Amino acid sequence: MKSKSKDPKKTVPDKNVSLERVINQNEKIKENVKQAANELTSVNEILKQGKEVKIPVQIIKEAIIQNKEVEYIVAKAADDLHQVNTELAKEVAERLVIETELSDMKNDLADVRDDLSKSRAKEEQTRKVALHDALTGLPNRLLFEERLEYGLIQAKRHGWKLAVLFMDIDSFKHINDSHGHDAGDRVLLTVAERLQSATREEDTVSRWGGDEFVCLLSEVKQEADVIRLAEMFVNRISEAFTFKGIVLSIKISIGIALYPADGETAGMLLKNADTAMYKAKGTERRVVLFRDSIFN
Repeated sequence: MKSKSKDPKKTVPDKNVSLERVINQNEKIKENVKQAANELTSVNEILKQGKEVKIPVQIIKEAIIQNKEVEYIVAKAADDLHQVNTELAKEVAERLVIETELSDMKNDLADVRDDLSKSRAKEEQTRKVALHDALTGLPNRLLFEERLEYGLIQAKRHGWKLAVLFMDIDSFKHINDSHGHDAGDRVLLTVAERLQSATREEDTVSRWGGDEFVCLLSEVKQEADVIRLAEMFVNRISEAFTFKGIVLSIKISIGIALYPADGETAGMLLKNADTAMYKAKGTERRVVLFRDSIFN
């Protein structure tokens, strides 16, 4: 089906051209009135002379006719000027309407931008709530798994190593039962703060659930660096602190799985790090590599 072509004659009038035409008409009328005034002056001079000297009747008749013609020109000029002023007033009114509409459109656009900004902020807040632990503010399990999957893609592409650390607070139930859930929450917050303060910006510390935490270390250079960091976690978190007059001392156990040696998928690395963590609970160092756990 052929689309209807636009009629070139049916174009939207250019307001500037229309206004210019009205102004030109106004100027033309002024010229006509000026010319008529000059002619009227000439006629009046002839009529004045007729009182003082004898002027042929024919000339006086012609002057009177010319006078009537001038009066007609002036009257027509007045009508034309009224029409021009009406058109000009209409043009000004239309322009005011257009300017008002444009102003309203600008205000509407500003409102739309404001609504979009609020919507984005709300979406960002909703995403943050959905992907972060309500108590500690750390990334939750869902966000950690996303980052681990992305980390594996990057590691495979660039030939990097990465490490997953699975951590569990020892005797956490005893703290809750003995000192209450407020003390338990304070312990979880303290562990979260101390883990975050000891890691790089590109690493991810997450509350896995309950009293379990996980950590993703990207671009691992040396296995020994991961072990040293895990031991620092153990020592830093074991520092006693006071909560409502109660001295609390925390111990954690850490299992480590390295990519690609201990697994090439997110599920396998988390499973093997969890296995190594349970082995770590029975050791003095409280840090165990997965490959060491399978031989002990």
